[in-house]
Amino acid sequence: MIVQTHSPEQVVREAFRDMPAMWNKLKQPIERLQRSVRKDKSVRLQPQLHEYRSHEGNNWLVAILPTKKVLQIAPFVWYRGADGYYRAARIVQDGVCFHISHHVFEQYAARFNRTGDGLSRMKEFIRENMDFGMEYCLDNDEVRVGVRHGYIIGKWVVPHKLAQLITFVDHGKLFDEQLEQMDRLDQQRADGLRPTRTPGGSVKPWDLPPPTE
Repeated sequence: MIVQTHSPEQVVREAFRDMPAMWNKLKQPIERLQRSVRKDKSVRLQPQLHEYRSHEGNNWLVAILPTKKVLQIAPFVWYRGADGYYRAARIVQDGVCFHISHHVFEQYAARFNRTGDGLSRMKEFIRENMDFGMEYCLDNDEVRVGVRHGYIIGKWVVPHKLAQLITFVDHGKLFDEQLEQMDRLDQQRADGLRPTRTPGGSVKPWDLPPPTE
């Protein structure tokens, strides 16, 4: 069970133990949604959030984005830290997992949603920003993630396996180099909606821009 004092690495480890039960619980909802998508086109590209509390006591928010041919599914496990703030981890079985600090949710809320409680704001963030595009720096441990509503800066906890996301920046505050990178990350996210893709293949390195004279 995930507890308040767990490190990001411990949170992800506990979540992986929970995954078989979580997928089993979602089997019927996913089948119902697949039938619904075939019958009702209006359901497509409308993000949904399914809540589940496992027998181990872990809280899951599973974001699902239906498209014409596939369901994009992103499981998040969430908890409250010892300071009372909400945190979450995006769990990826065939790629990089992401632990999201409470700073990201607070910064996102300050830009997009100042109302509601912390849990509601976290749910909104996950529902609206479930699909990630990611690049990592070759020269240091920095990681950058593109989401629908902005750009998140983080760092590796376990290289190429787990990243800690720390700072959310909305599009209007990005520098030119970041805007160029955001375009690439947006393309990654779009590619992730295609029916055929390489698991974990969206993660790419980038080189720091050359120093100016």
